[in-house]
Amino acid sequence: MAFLYDILSREFGTKAIAEVPVPSHITNNLKPVFGLRPYQQEAFQRFVLCHSRKFEGKPGTPLHLLFNMATGSGKTLVMAGLMLHLYARGYRHFLFFVNSNNIIQKTKDNFLNPAASKYLFNRQIVINGQNIPVKEVANFEEAGSQQINIKFTTIQQLHTDLHHVRENSMALEDFRYGKTVLIADEAHHLSSATRGKGALPGSWEGTVLQILQQHPGNLLLEFTATLDYENREIVQKYQDKVVFRYDLSRFRAAGYSKEINLVRSHYNEQERVLQALVLNLYRQELAASRNIDLKPVILFKAKKTIKESEQNKENFHLLIERLSADMLRRIQQTSTLPVVQRAFRFFEARGTSRHALARL
Repeated sequence: MAFLYDILSREFGTKAIAEVPVPSHITNNLKPVFGLRPYQQEAFQRFVLCHSRKFEGKPGTPLHLLFNMATGSGKTLVMAGLMLHLYARGYRHFLFFVNSNNIIQKTKDNFLNPAASKYLFNRQIVINGQNIPVKEVANFEEAGSQQINIKFTTIQQLHTDLHHVRENSMALEDFRYGKTVLIADEAHHLSSATRGKGALPGSWEGTVLQILQQHPGNLLLEFTATLDYENREIVQKYQDKVVFRYDLSRFRAAGYSKEINLVRSHYNEQERVLQALVLNLYRQELAASRNIDLKPVILFKAKKTIKESEQNKENFHLLIERLSADMLRRIQQTSTLPVVQRAFRFFEARGTSRHALARL
């Protein structure tokens, strides 16, 4: 089964793709300290080919593409570079949306705040001899013709705005009179209707596709680290859209990712949580004993729904309230993971009893 990235490789060849020049309006206007890693260059090269060249198997317009890139691989830098390139190609309106307000705030710093450590652009953006500012706009009516205009929103708010029009909010008509680049981060959240075989009209996913269809020059660029290649409906949707795939396995093989240690356990859910808590506290205390400022994080992921996540959260708080030395003793006596036994020996050597651990 050929995806778009396979088709590009077949049509142009890996060597020819690698020889496509990354435009200077990208390389000169991204923050120099970041540089471009080879796979980020390849992402730009593949986009340039797909956007500007004709080839057998090229998707129709309006163009809808997806970048499947591992977490930590610099997806946002690629977004910034694509904004620069598309500005040079005549685009002025950029709609950035994601499923979380927290991500919106961080992304604003990346694109708008030159004082931020993760600001992505050079001190001055110069394209075709002109200084180009990057501005946040509430809607595209206030957009400037000689600047990169970005509207930041969540997919939830975008859906609400388009179906309940209010003053100064976005409306579907805003996307009919000029071409717009839609940039979706964490895009796996936008396929709930496809994944669940539900109806697109009325869904978040349907809203995004409805915007895309308002103008033939519109572009939808989705970014995700976790495309579900095991789901037939997802594969059918994205087969002709995945322009670049750089997943975790490639990211690790290239030496960019920290090593990941996967462990399996025969425990039930509550016991797995307890085991994770022991290991988390062990990492924190071990780091502190070596004067390392470290605050480990545990992520508990629900398999399907937000409702399930809320229930897991409630169960977690109940477990913490009832945590006892006897519960920890069972973990110590039954866990087959060497690192867990090492953690308990560490606490015992420091004189930290199971009763004390339960109170931490």
